[in-house]
Amino acid sequence: MPVVATRRVQARLAEVQVLADFVEATVLPLSRDASLKLRLMIEELFVNTICHGHGGDSDAPVEVTIRLGHDTVDVIYVDAAPAFDPFADVERPDTGAGVDARPVGHLGVYIITRLADRYGYERAGNGNRVTLHVRVAPPAAGPGPSC
Repeated sequence: MPVVATRRVQARLAEVQVLADFVEATVLPLSRDASLKLRLMIEELFVNTICHGHGGDSDAPVEVTIRLGHDTVDVIYVDAAPAFDPFADVERPDTGAGVDARPVGHLGVYIITRLADRYGYERAGNGNRVTLHVRVAPPAAGPGPSC
């Protein structure tokens, strides 16, 4: 049976660790690599909601739902920021350019598009709804019988 967990927080930078702890606790059966990947994607969405969507800390809600399947994780991320599709204009960064020559922004969303197997956006009522689908290695079986 799939594991489904939801956490709701306010769009405040102080809540980043609360979300990180929620992700780690929810995806505990998965590999450390999968846990870090999911945490990075959710933290990137959350920080973008605060910094770009609200222009700073806000009392507005952010809700994250994680559904663990046998070898997949689905994330539904909903915020109450103004309408914005983070995937509308994602460009591959110019890795040949020096750090000072690169434009600020979009790197985190680009990383999400590379880590997720599928991703999507829709405006749902007064909120933004981002969905991520990630294939992961199935949880390792415990030690087998020994002689």
